[in-house]
Amino acid sequence: MNDLNWITFLILGLIIGSFLNVVILRMDDLKTIVTGRSHCQSCQKNLRWIDLIPLISFAILRGKCRYCGGKISLQYPLVELVTGIMYTLIFVVFGFSLATLFYILIFSLLMVVAVYDIKTQYVPETLVWIILLLSLFGGFVGHFDIIKMFFGVLIGGGLLASLVLISKEKWMGAGDIKIGIILGLLTGLERSIVAVFIAFLLGSIVGLIYIYIAKKTIKAALPFAPFLIFATLVAVIWGNNIVNWYLGQIIY
Repeated sequence: MNDLNWITFLILGLIIGSFLNVVILRMDDLKTIVTGRSHCQSCQKNLRWIDLIPLISFAILRGKCRYCGGKISLQYPLVELVTGIMYTLIFVVFGFSLATLFYILIFSLLMVVAVYDIKTQYVPETLVWIILLLSLFGGFVGHFDIIKMFFGVLIGGGLLASLVLISKEKWMGAGDIKIGIILGLLTGLERSIVAVFIAFLLGSIVGLIYIYIAKKTIKAALPFAPFLIFATLVAVIWGNNIVNWYLGQIIY
């Protein structure tokens, strides 16, 4: 594959990641995305273009505001970097196709949901509904296997719904159910099992580490949507390989 192509998608991801940071920051008042200017969260000084170059500005400024020296949140370079890597992986797997555009759109929106959930422990309902409808529409337009989509929704959404009902939202929130449905729509039957397994495994590991480091109890709240979203991305990109590898282990 031409190196220039994936480098282009990497740079595109970095730029869009910078924009996603703005959306995350202004989620409670989306009108300011158009009307407002980027500014330092400490001194409120308006930032120049040279302060907003993805990754590069953060590195040059050593993570501090040019004007007041206040610390810049690691969220900004991390979202830019992860989005860049995500775009590159999607392109490497799906190439120049409608599937690439579809997954880039869906996972860009899911990135906003994941980071917003980490920051606020709240899943933005309106945005999640938009993603759900886009996932459903994309599945039909892309001629996904409708039966597999149905069973994927049962596995992703049904499992989470049962956990929410059993725990009365003590283990996870109702908003996670819709994320589970999106997971099922995007991955189908076999890959939804992979995604759910990865999400719960990773959530358990990170949760135990968090409890140990932060000296929290087992009841400490930890947002689960980011694990579901990450697991969905893994399943979309490598799910078929994982399923084939696992089946090969069973057969042989």
